[in-house]
Amino acid sequence: MLLPASPHDLPFSPDASAVPSVLITFDAPDVSALLKRAGFVVYESDSILGGLCCKASAAANVPAVPTVILARPHTVPDIIDSQIVILAYPEEFSDCATLLDEGASAVVPEPYDATLLLATIRKAWDDAIMRHELALYRDDCHKAAQEQAGTMLQDERIAAAGQIVEGLSRAMLEAVEDAKCAQYVAQLPTFAALHERGGIAAMNAAFRERFCRGAHQGIIYQSAGSEGWMSPVEETFLSGSACKRCEPVTTAHGEELPSLIYTFPIRGPQPDLDLVLEIAVDVSQVEEQQQKLLSVQRQYRELFDESPCCITVQDRDMRVVDANRRFKELFAFTPGARCFELYKHRSEPCTDCPILRTFEDGQSHQAEMQVTTAAGTPCNILIQTAPIHDDTGAVTHVIELSTDITMVRQLQGHLESLGIMLSSMSHGMKGLLMSIDGGAYRLEAGLRTTDMERVASGWQQVREKLDSLRKMSLDILDYAKAPELELGEEELGPFAERQLDAVRHKAKMHGIALQVDTQDATGTFQADMLALTSALTNILDNAVDACLFDRSKSGHTVTLRAWRDERHACFEIEDNGTGLDRETRENMFTLFFSSKGPVGTGIGLFYAHDVICRHQGDVSVESEVGHGTRFSVRLPLSRNDATSAPAVAETDR
Repeated sequence: MLLPASPHDLPFSPDASAVPSVLITFDAPDVSALLKRAGFVVYESDSILGGLCCKASAAANVPAVPTVILARPHTVPDIIDSQIVILAYPEEFSDCATLLDEGASAVVPEPYDATLLLATIRKAWDDAIMRHELALYRDDCHKAAQEQAGTMLQDERIAAAGQIVEGLSRAMLEAVEDAKCAQYVAQLPTFAALHERGGIAAMNAAFRERFCRGAHQGIIYQSAGSEGWMSPVEETFLSGSACKRCEPVTTAHGEELPSLIYTFPIRGPQPDLDLVLEIAVDVSQVEEQQQKLLSVQRQYRELFDESPCCITVQDRDMRVVDANRRFKELFAFTPGARCFELYKHRSEPCTDCPILRTFEDGQSHQAEMQVTTAAGTPCNILIQTAPIHDDTGAVTHVIELSTDITMVRQLQGHLESLGIMLSSMSHGMKGLLMSIDGGAYRLEAGLRTTDMERVASGWQQVREKLDSLRKMSLDILDYAKAPELELGEEELGPFAERQLDAVRHKAKMHGIALQVDTQDATGTFQADMLALTSALTNILDNAVDACLFDRSKSGHTVTLRAWRDERHACFEIEDNGTGLDRETRENMFTLFFSSKGPVGTGIGLFYAHDVICRHQGDVSVESEVGHGTRFSVRLPLSRNDATSAPAVAETDR
């Protein structure tokens, strides 16, 4: 459908940015129907100047309201204040990479998964809203800066008045006997009066209009009468020195004014001819502007702190000079710490750092990376940077927005790993189908020749391969839908002792000693024994490999310990191999991460971690480079104990 050409014709106000909206730039009725069912407002044309969003070529005064654009690689429009999600087939991925470098938000592969598509668009919508609010924040800050500049001009005016008074005082020294300098006082631009010891000798028109009425002459100080209080004029007469105060005063008309009072002594040839010049400056507008500025600062600090993403401001040394509450809650923030120390516990900046790129070219940049919170939890974040300029246009700081996209990446990782499994198992299926063809051929040949032995042999081959094919297909389905664990009950000690059988031959070939300690492994526990065996085998195999790669020692040992406490079955696998650095410990359970080079797949520990988490257990890792590693696995003894166990494994770091 075509969108209206005017904001007044829209079905909702352009300022109503809370309404999720998606602009689809290609013909996709199925996607449109899916988004509408999910509660999005769907538009299917980009002719919307002055409406939902703006083309980059539109006039600068056309208001832009954020939206999400769903496009094919060849239908990406040039629209500002929007987030672009690309729906692409594998053969289009090279074009998608270019579009991602140019600012596109994400790519969803075809054929698309509805859950992934909706999650990606919702995330892009949140980013669009955030960018829009930050743009408004930047504009409002600019307005506040202009107002503050006006306040500074007022302060300069006050300072200039003081300088004028000092110069005027020096001039009056020579003319003090000439009618008490009334002609000079009358020309001052602020409220000014010249006092002699008996009263006011002269005043300017502004002072007379504001502070003189009938018999009353002079400023009424609201503090007058307070114990120990003395007027500025009396103080200057008494001390012979200039005086400066902020005093609340009342005019002759009853108006209350906050004022800045200056008094200066003017020496005469004789003490009884001394004068005091009193100048009052109305600072009510200054105070009003200060209050407005403080209110604006509080509002935007609240917006800064309440933002759902992490926001930091960094200087050229990459030190975090300010951060919002979300960042402070997730990371061990201390003012002056560098971002790579807080995010990744590194001693040097990350490769292709978007902060450094923004300092170099003054442009906004995006990046995606995995970081670790102060609690040791890894998470994926999408980073957006923007420059902060000084009055000369130089980039002095960079603001960084970090959005947690862990859930989206977990979903994508699940789909990717499923694709890898399908790819690897397709070759096995091909072999099974060929074996079934061979068995069918033998079966047909036996039927033609009435050779029952050949018939039985052919049918046996077909039956066996069909069973294998059925199991392989069910494995794929089980992984795709994360099935319920098939819990069984078994003695803890014998189960632990059997785990070393899987790596015994490999360890023996390389002279690695295996030890098992099940002295305290009494009683039974419940688990999916097949899945748990596979998980522990992956950890044991990793320990053996760590010993194989270690050339600094002559003897290596892998030890498996098992015991139980009141509610948990515990396993500990320890080796004295190469050990792990901090970055490896933080990423070792990530899919496809491997420190073994070409011999590692990055799947084994990911699968082990997944199995332990599905049992509602946890796994922790202690390691030191050159000294070895200890994996500690803790599982609930039964379903009843599982209700209080952590749902997600945590890794000590």
